[in-house]
Amino acid sequence: MDLKHLRNMLAVIDEGSLGKAAVRLHLSQPALTKSIQRLEEHLGVKVFERDSRGMKPTLYAYSLQGYAKAACAGMVEAEGRIRSLRSGTEGVVKVAAPPLLATDFLPRALVALSDERPNLKVEVVSQNQNLFTDLLEGHFNIVVAMLYDELPWEGLTKRWLFDDRLVLVLRPDHPLAKRKAHRVKDFLEEKWVFTAADTWSNRRVRLYFEQTGLAMPRARIESRNPAVLKAIVSISDHVGIISRLGVERELEAGTLKAIEIDSPMMQRPIGIVHREIEPASPAINSLVSLLEAASTGRRGNT
Repeated sequence: MDLKHLRNMLAVIDEGSLGKAAVRLHLSQPALTKSIQRLEEHLGVKVFERDSRGMKPTLYAYSLQGYAKAACAGMVEAEGRIRSLRSGTEGVVKVAAPPLLATDFLPRALVALSDERPNLKVEVVSQNQNLFTDLLEGHFNIVVAMLYDELPWEGLTKRWLFDDRLVLVLRPDHPLAKRKAHRVKDFLEEKWVFTAADTWSNRRVRLYFEQTGLAMPRARIESRNPAVLKAIVSISDHVGIISRLGVERELEAGTLKAIEIDSPMMQRPIGIVHREIEPASPAINSLVSLLEAASTGRRGNT
């Protein structure tokens, strides 16, 4: 299958019309039409249907979309690798992760990789949104993140590293910290700091309370920034829910205390996600091995 035809199909899906896609691709419309026809002939199915609003992708097009993105991104990666070999360097590895994992989990593995491969350049991107769609489109080589159930797995593959957990955090001399046992009802009247309502952790906390037949407590303060939550909790009687990974330093220093909540809702599987059909470079294999090694001590402790 010619990758050119796949790129052209992706452009038509994105633009919604042959005319706009042809402009974007710097092709004539007849040439683009012919490319789509050749792709359909190769597959033996229609990938587009014409309607009053333009080109409507078929189920076959949507089924192929993720794999097409991965294949095109893989070719770009391969070409970059060849250029690096020709120039005498080991190339670039692009790693993406949410801010918490980028600052509290990745650094040791990245330093070890830098020491192991001094001719390699590593680019780290810290972001929360569009991690997996950007990975499919070739913006990164791998993503280290929580393995959501709703991930767009077509064209992607995952590797579990360890399980993190959400924990209730509070200052060490908070009245709740002095109790030996805790019931869900104990948490209802507390002053809560929550992440935004549309975040994964907020949804899990809501499910936790709903499963016990209770309404989720009202947020006194809301912030997407874990540092804000930790700062407020450390100087007041407020409590919050945060990843244990995000408070390890504070727990070791004794500036915060964590209460474990016995519920599967609190589990956060962390892992590596990469494009399915792209062979990993030696540098990426080294990074994966280092991440695996960094995860060993975290397994079985949740």
